[in-house]
Amino acid sequence: MFQSEFTLDKQYFQECFDESVALSQHHKPKYGLISFLLILGALSHYLLGQAYLGNFLFVLAVIEGVSFYYRRPWWVARQMVSRASGSKVHLQIDEQGIKAKNPYRAFELSWQEIDNVIETDKGLLIEHAKYRQYISKQALEQDAYAFILQQAKK
Repeated sequence: MFQSEFTLDKQYFQECFDESVALSQHHKPKYGLISFLLILGALSHYLLGQAYLGNFLFVLAVIEGVSFYYRRPWWVARQMVSRASGSKVHLQIDEQGIKAKNPYRAFELSWQEIDNVIETDKGLLIEHAKYRQYISKQALEQDAYAFILQQAKK
């Protein structure tokens, strides 16, 4: 019924991350964990006299903060070194569901398997089981976009 093709490039991965992270549970830093590590580090260093343990816990807190700050470039870099990077994805949408295929992976979702379709500013986030798939508006015709939203409401 509807067919489309897009490339898994850096721009697509960045858009995918940006549109998905706001709806995930990882959109805020783990302030509690960082605070806990800093307090344990201070206790170890100053009260117990264990400078190595205290410094280790301080470094863990810093690493946790840095990992949150650089999570987007790290995720995009991991996707860019995957073998699927740069490959073309063939997308087919019909009455049975959504099928996507590239040379390295293929998936097929029936409309019954899709739990929810979330409309974002730049595309659709399709929730099924424990996973999410993102499809950019740029990869879809307006009719296909409307069809997916209509099927999701059923």
